[in-house]
Amino acid sequence: MKIIRIPGIAIILFLVILMLPGCMTAQKGGTSSVSDKGTRASYYDFDDILVPSELSLDKKNSLVFTAGRSKVGVLLFSGRVEPTSLAAFFQNNMQKDGWTMLSSFKYRQYLLIFRKDERACVITITEKTFSTTAEIRVGLSEQGAAAIKETQPR
Repeated sequence: MKIIRIPGIAIILFLVILMLPGCMTAQKGGTSSVSDKGTRASYYDFDDILVPSELSLDKKNSLVFTAGRSKVGVLLFSGRVEPTSLAAFFQNNMQKDGWTMLSSFKYRQYLLIFRKDERACVITITEKTFSTTAEIRVGLSEQGAAAIKETQPR
């Protein structure tokens, strides 16, 4: 029987590779929180939309601005996340933050539509070859737009 010897450097390299995913999931920004399943998550520009830490914010293609008392805009995220579990994460946590789901679509991509007070939110989840993208669009509902119109000087 032949004994195979593994050099010490190979073992150290193997251990370093095992530790890398833990380093990569460090907090990327926003206010930290823990979701119902113990997943690390953060609130970014919208303080009532929780985003899992496995997603990274694409600042170059995101845009948020203030409209009346509300923040509206588009936040783009990407990461290595299973689309079905990401959709379930948003469905569970949006409800906890006071959003009401109006409708959802699945299979080609996930499309989740929510409403809260004077705002509406559309979350689109798309599976790419090596990652998943989540686009969070928040805008004013009809009531929110009407409220801003009333506050405008004539």
